[in-house]
Amino acid sequence: MIGGDLYEVVDSPWGTRLLIGDVRGKGLDAVRIASRVLSCFRLMSRRTGGLRDLLANLDAEVADASCLDDFVTAVVGQVDGSRLTLANAGHPDPVLVRAGQADLLTVSSRLPPLGLITDGSNVTDTVLRAGDRLLFYTDGITEARAPTTGAFFPLLPAAEAAFAHTSLDEALTDLADRVRDWTRSTLNDDVALLAVEVPGPTRHAGPTRRSDDH
Repeated sequence: MIGGDLYEVVDSPWGTRLLIGDVRGKGLDAVRIASRVLSCFRLMSRRTGGLRDLLANLDAEVADASCLDDFVTAVVGQVDGSRLTLANAGHPDPVLVRAGQADLLTVSSRLPPLGLITDGSNVTDTVLRAGDRLLFYTDGITEARAPTTGAFFPLLPAAEAAFAHTSLDEALTDLADRVRDWTRSTLNDDVALLAVEVPGPTRHAGPTRRSDDH
C-alpha cells in the first residue's frame, strides 16, 4: 500500500520553513491529499509572513481536499537565525540533539491534525545553539516493533548514537539501519526522516531528507 508521508523545506523571506506530515490512511487518496498539502506549503511559505497564517492555509487545504474522516498530522517549523518556531498538529514531537543528548522538543500546546483545526494560534519558540541537530520524523519509526518481543524502537538512544556521526547523511543512514535491525526488516509502515543542523562557524546549514517505503 502507498503511504501518505510527506516532507518539504522552503526558503522564505521569513526564514527556512520545514514541514513533515502523515496523511491518515493509505492508497491513492492519501497520495492525492499529500500532494495538495505539499503544493500549498510550497506556495504559501513564500507568500505568508506568519506561521499561524501558514498553518491556517494548510488546514483549509486539507479540509477542502479531504473526506469527513481524513486528516493530516504535521509539524510545521521555521528557523530564523537562532530561533526555531514550531507548531505541532497532532504529530510526534521532533527530537533535539544537543551536545550528544537527545530530547523530545515539545510544544506548549498541541493542535488537532490539519483539517480539524479550529484555532491555529499555538506556536512555540525555541532558541537554538550552534551544533544543534533536529530530527523530524513520521510515526512509522516510533511504532516500529521488535518482532520477537514487541518492544517499540528506542528512538532517543538511537538518535543519540546515530547523530554522533559527523554528517547528517551518515546519521540518517545509521538511524535507518538501526530501525531495520530492530524490526529485522519486518517494518510494514512508511518512515520519513528530515534532519537539520544549526551551523557552527565553519559549517554551512542545510537539511538532509530521507524517505523509506516498506
